[in-house]
Amino acid sequence: MSGFISSLNDCHRQHGEAVGAWHRIRERLPERIDPNVGGLTICSVAYRAKRCLEVNDRLMRTLNGAAASPEWLLFDNNVDAEEMIAGTDSRFTVVRPERRTTNMGYEHALGISELMSRVRTRFLLILDPDCFIVFPDWLRVVPEYMAAKGLGFFGTPINPRRHNSYRYFPYMVCMFVDLSRVSPRDLCFIPDIWERRTNVTYRMRKMLATLPKAGVLFRWLLTEQWRTNGWQIKTRFGDGHVPFDCAQPVWDIDAELAQSAMKSMLHAITPAAVSPIPKRRGYCSPNGFRSMGAPDVASFGWEEFIWQRQPFAFHIGSVHAAAGDYVTRLSSVVDGFEWRSELRCPA
Repeated sequence: MSGFISSLNDCHRQHGEAVGAWHRIRERLPERIDPNVGGLTICSVAYRAKRCLEVNDRLMRTLNGAAASPEWLLFDNNVDAEEMIAGTDSRFTVVRPERRTTNMGYEHALGISELMSRVRTRFLLILDPDCFIVFPDWLRVVPEYMAAKGLGFFGTPINPRRHNSYRYFPYMVCMFVDLSRVSPRDLCFIPDIWERRTNVTYRMRKMLATLPKAGVLFRWLLTEQWRTNGWQIKTRFGDGHVPFDCAQPVWDIDAELAQSAMKSMLHAITPAAVSPIPKRRGYCSPNGFRSMGAPDVASFGWEEFIWQRQPFAFHIGSVHAAAGDYVTRLSSVVDGFEWRSELRCPA
């Protein structure tokens, strides 16, 4: 019991430190960006992702033709010298933390916040290094789409097969923001899972959801309840008072329901806000990249996202930090999209 209490206190301390750090950064952020400024800046937190970043930069340049590459700000969280990004690398602007006192998602959230203090363009793209946008000419198409539709946010949500996170809103894996419509001061990515009270209730929910055989009965306790990175943004803007739009995660809901009578029953009786499987029509696409003649990314266990009935992005996830060689597969996939970019040009 003493170990449990000690853990709670340590988590609570780190949460308090992270919140304090966010408020100090927030004071340096502009209220709004003038819409006439234009432009786009990419912000990424780099951790054991050097090879992903190299491939991602190459893909961006290939898919966007002669368009000028945006400034790509990197918060380098690496402690391994081999993974650190050289400060002289002309492709990126590298920022390093002065010291490390927090973990559990706080460093990622604060890293993005620190980079935002340097953004002076109208559009911001928060992008995980292992998320690859494969839509041709996206540097032009996405900002123009957002401006035409009056969107404050656009991007990829979390794939709903991860039942313990919020839905129906772009996640910081790939999130475009129009900073003329959304104040940078309202973009707090600090998670709340490890604040003392939330920590206890989350642990209880997670324990129930992992019970052998009966765990599926309790997964709805986690759906939309996990206050992960960016939950405050979803809570503040998820009602649509600032318009937003999402690419479709590829997930065949009908096939998922057909696997289990229990899943089907829970889906039928639980409200949309807590259903283990999304109920919003059109949120997911059952048709993946393969059905569109594109590289079959899903066969590697990676997440696919569709937009305008075309492949938009894929996300590798934790695979890139695990043992094993994913780079050969990644290079093959990216080669396939680079070749396809010559065949299709969105209007």
